[in-house]
Amino acid sequence: MALTSITDTRMLIHLEFPTNQEAAAKTRNFFEHELRRKIIAPTIVLTEFVEVAGTKIGQEAAKNRLNVLKEKGLKIIDLNEKQALIAGELLLAHRNIPITDALIASYVKSGAADYVLTDDPHFKTLNIKTKWIP
Repeated sequence: MALTSITDTRMLIHLEFPTNQEAAAKTRNFFEHELRRKIIAPTIVLTEFVEVAGTKIGQEAAKNRLNVLKEKGLKIIDLNEKQALIAGELLLAHRNIPITDALIASYVKSGAADYVLTDDPHFKTLNIKTKWIP
C-alpha cells in the first residue's frame, strides 16, 4: 500500500516561491513524486496558503494555484471532530505549538496520514514523522 502524506503550508509556499531554479526543480520533482503516493491537505492549509501567497501574488492567483494542485491530485480534506479533539490534546501537552501545526499533526496521530511534508521543527516536538525535499 502506498504511503499517504499530509502537506504543511510550508511545502506549498516552497513550491510556489522557490529560492532559485535548482530549488524549484527539486521541489517540483519531490512534490510530484509524493502526489503519486497521495498527498492530502487539510482546509486549514488552504487558509494559510491564501493568506501568505495572496500577499505576494494576489488572492485570486493564490486560489488558482490551489486549483491547479487539486487538478494534479492534491486531495483536500475537511477538519472533523476527531481531528479537532486530537489537536486539542496535542495543544494541551505542547503549549507553544501553533494550532495549525497541531491540526495537521492530528491526521498523522489518527492514522489518516503517515507523515507530514515539512521542515517545521514543531512536528519533531510532537513526535510526528516528517519528510522534506532531499
